[in-house]
Amino acid sequence: MVNETKPAAPKAPAAKTAAKPAAPKAAAKPAAKTTAAKVAAPKPAAKAVAKPVAKAAAKPAAKVAPVTEAPKRYRLLTGVDDSAFCQKVSDALNSGYELYGSPSVTFNGKNVIAAQAVVLKKLPKKSKK
Repeated sequence: MVNETKPAAPKAPAAKTAAKPAAPKAAAKPAAKTTAAKVAAPKPAAKAVAKPVAKAAAKPAAKVAPVTEAPKRYRLLTGVDDSAFCQKVSDALNSGYELYGSPSVTFNGKNVIAAQAVVLKKLPKKSKK
Protein backbone atom coordinates (compact mmCIF):
# COMPACT_ATOMS: atom_id res chain seq x y z
CA MET A 1 0.00 0.00 0.00
CA VAL A 2 1.14 3.21 -0.96
CA ASN A 3 0.68 5.93 1.53
CA GLU A 4 -0.99 8.65 -0.29
CA THR A 5 -0.92 12.02 1.28
CA LYS A 6 -2.83 14.91 0.07
CA PRO A 7 -0.93 18.03 -0.72
CA ALA A 8 -1.24 20.69 1.95
CA ALA A 9 -4.21 22.92 1.47
CA PRO A 10 -3.48 26.60 1.02
CA LYS A 11 -3.86 28.68 4.16
CA ALA A 12 -7.19 30.25 4.67
CA PRO A 13 -7.55 34.05 4.65
CA ALA A 14 -8.28 33.94 8.37
CA ALA A 15 -4.71 32.87 8.97
CA LYS A 16 -3.40 36.03 7.29
CA THR A 17 -5.35 38.29 9.58
CA ALA A 18 -3.93 36.50 12.58
CA ALA A 19 -0.38 37.27 11.37
CA LYS A 20 -0.94 41.06 11.60
CA PRO A 21 0.29 42.73 14.77
CA ALA A 22 -2.42 43.38 17.31
CA ALA A 23 -1.10 46.86 18.19
CA PRO A 24 -3.63 49.68 17.78
CA LYS A 25 -3.13 52.26 15.04
CA ALA A 26 -2.34 55.04 17.49
CA ALA A 27 0.76 53.21 18.66
CA ALA A 28 2.03 52.90 15.10
CA LYS A 29 2.30 56.72 14.83
CA PRO A 30 5.39 58.36 16.28
CA ALA A 31 4.79 59.84 19.68
CA ALA A 32 4.17 63.59 19.71
CA LYS A 33 6.94 65.69 21.19
CA THR A 34 6.16 66.93 24.65
CA THR A 35 7.49 69.89 26.53
CA ALA A 36 9.31 67.53 28.85
CA ALA A 37 11.18 66.11 25.88
CA LYS A 38 12.14 69.61 24.79
CA VAL A 39 13.43 70.49 28.23
CA ALA A 40 15.36 67.25 28.52
CA ALA A 41 17.08 67.71 25.17
CA PRO A 42 20.31 69.66 25.66
CA LYS A 43 20.70 72.70 23.48
CA PRO A 44 23.98 73.38 21.78
CA ALA A 45 26.04 75.98 23.53
CA ALA A 46 26.05 79.40 21.93
CA LYS A 47 29.25 80.16 20.13
CA ALA A 48 31.18 83.08 21.48
CA VAL A 49 31.75 85.54 18.70
CA ALA A 50 34.89 87.55 19.15
CA LYS A 51 34.30 91.11 18.07
CA PRO A 52 37.27 93.04 16.84
CA VAL A 53 38.53 95.50 19.37
CA ALA A 54 38.28 99.09 18.22
CA LYS A 55 41.64 100.63 17.56
CA ALA A 56 42.67 103.77 19.33
CA ALA A 57 41.13 106.79 17.68
CA ALA A 58 43.53 107.98 15.03
CA LYS A 59 41.49 111.12 14.46
CA PRO A 60 40.62 113.36 17.36
CA ALA A 61 36.92 113.18 18.08
CA ALA A 62 34.94 116.29 17.33
CA LYS A 63 34.25 118.17 20.52
CA VAL A 64 30.56 118.12 21.27
CA ALA A 65 29.06 120.56 23.70
CA PRO A 66 27.26 118.81 26.55
CA VAL A 67 23.55 118.67 25.96
CA THR A 68 21.62 120.45 28.66
CA GLU A 69 18.00 119.53 28.89
CA ALA A 70 15.43 122.25 29.20
CA PRO A 71 14.02 122.41 32.70
CA LYS A 72 10.68 120.70 33.15
CA ARG A 73 7.67 122.98 33.38
CA TYR A 74 6.02 120.95 36.13
CA ARG A 75 7.55 118.93 38.94
CA LEU A 76 6.05 117.09 41.88
CA LEU A 77 8.52 117.03 44.73
CA THR A 78 7.97 114.20 47.19
CA GLY A 79 9.81 112.76 50.15
CA VAL A 80 9.86 112.19 53.88
CA ASP A 81 8.79 115.38 55.64
CA ASP A 82 12.16 116.50 56.97
CA SER A 83 14.77 119.17 56.35
CA ALA A 84 15.98 117.43 53.17
CA PHE A 85 12.50 117.75 51.63
CA CYS A 86 12.31 121.40 52.64
CA GLN A 87 15.70 121.94 50.96
CA LYS A 88 14.37 120.35 47.73
CA VAL A 89 11.49 122.80 47.68
CA SER A 90 13.80 125.74 48.46
CA ASP A 91 16.20 124.75 45.65
CA ALA A 92 13.30 124.56 43.20
CA LEU A 93 12.09 128.02 44.24
CA ASN A 94 15.62 129.41 43.81
CA SER A 95 15.76 127.88 40.30
CA GLY A 96 12.73 129.88 39.15
CA TYR A 97 9.90 127.50 40.03
CA GLU A 98 6.79 128.73 41.83
CA LEU A 99 4.58 126.78 44.23
CA TYR A 100 1.51 125.28 42.58
CA GLY A 101 -1.42 124.24 44.76
CA SER A 102 -1.38 123.14 48.35
CA PRO A 103 1.13 120.72 49.81
CA SER A 104 -0.10 117.22 50.53
CA VAL A 105 0.97 114.93 53.36
CA THR A 106 0.23 111.31 54.19
CA PHE A 107 1.42 108.74 56.68
CA ASN A 108 2.75 105.42 55.38
CA GLY A 109 2.82 103.68 58.76
CA LYS A 110 6.43 104.66 59.41
CA ASN A 111 7.05 108.22 58.13
CA VAL A 112 5.11 111.30 57.15
CA ILE A 113 5.43 111.73 53.36
CA ALA A 114 5.04 115.20 51.88
CA ALA A 115 4.41 116.33 48.30
CA GLN A 116 4.51 119.77 46.71
CA ALA A 117 3.90 120.67 43.08
CA VAL A 118 5.98 123.43 41.50
CA VAL A 119 5.71 125.03 38.05
CA LEU A 120 8.13 127.04 35.97
CA LYS A 121 6.28 130.16 34.82
CA LYS A 122 9.05 131.81 32.81
CA LEU A 123 11.12 129.67 30.52
CA PRO A 124 14.81 130.56 30.38
CA LYS A 125 15.97 132.27 27.20
CA LYS A 126 17.59 130.01 24.66
CA SER A 127 21.18 130.92 23.92
CA LYS A 128 22.07 131.46 20.27
CA LYS A 129 25.05 129.60 18.90
